[in-house]
Amino acid sequence: MLEEKKKILDTNVFLNRRKQHRIISEKEKNKRRYLILSVFLSLVIICGIYFLSKQSNIYRVVVSGNNYLNEEDILRLSNVTNDNKFLTTLPFVVEKNVKTNPLVEDCKVELLDGRLVKINVQEKKIIGYTYENNKSVLVTDKDERIELDRDNLYIINKVPLIEGFNQEDLVLIEKELVNCDYSIINEISEIHYYPELKYQYVEVIMRDGNYVFTSPYGLKLLNKYYDMESSYARDKHNCYYFEDISGNAYTSACPWQSEQESQEINSEEETQDSSQDYEYYEDEDYQEE
Repeated sequence: MLEEKKKILDTNVFLNRRKQHRIISEKEKNKRRYLILSVFLSLVIICGIYFLSKQSNIYRVVVSGNNYLNEEDILRLSNVTNDNKFLTTLPFVVEKNVKTNPLVEDCKVELLDGRLVKINVQEKKIIGYTYENNKSVLVTDKDERIELDRDNLYIINKVPLIEGFNQEDLVLIEKELVNCDYSIINEISEIHYYPELKYQYVEVIMRDGNYVFTSPYGLKLLNKYYDMESSYARDKHNCYYFEDISGNAYTSACPWQSEQESQEINSEEETQDSSQDYEYYEDEDYQEE
């Protein structure tokens, strides 16, 4: 009997201890739940306050690497403004947006300290524009044609017009202009075919008002244009001439100036011949009298 009572007593003690342990464990779990919930709610409140404040906005967007596209166009493509939240700006999304423009070769976006967003653009190299099928098209260094529209028409102010050449010469000119620096291409206004010259038939009109005559192979010498311009005290009636074989450059009378001088000389000769005939005619009249 005593043994049975003892067993029952031990069982009750065990159950009571187990029940107390369960109660204590539940209290600990509830404490942890409350703590986690408190932390979560605190973070939500802090994040809410942060995102509602202007301190969470992008402070500044910096655009670099663009030579042809305006900064405003790149910002419009990126869909990034100072009203966007810095922490929710995803670089790969911005890069994808900017690369929708056919002039953009590549784009890299960085999120920097101070809520600064940097957009670095690598554009395709444009060597000029021309007209094909009654449309204005940009010509890239890889012989790609990009049609100009109303949004990017301003780019023609930064690249030269190329016209008047047959397809063979056009290919040569595009190939040689690839070797010219951005700064030089931007300073060229127009490139025309000048049929009056047999070898130096490529007429290059610079934005500073100077004229350069060369062959398609001599266009690479334009990289030395600024050096040659400072070396020559060019008369306003003279033009630059580039020799593709020797690599030399010189100034001389412009082709139309030479033509004008020739016309003046021919006109003077005709006048002299005419005056001689007239004197001779007067002499004849005098003899007849």
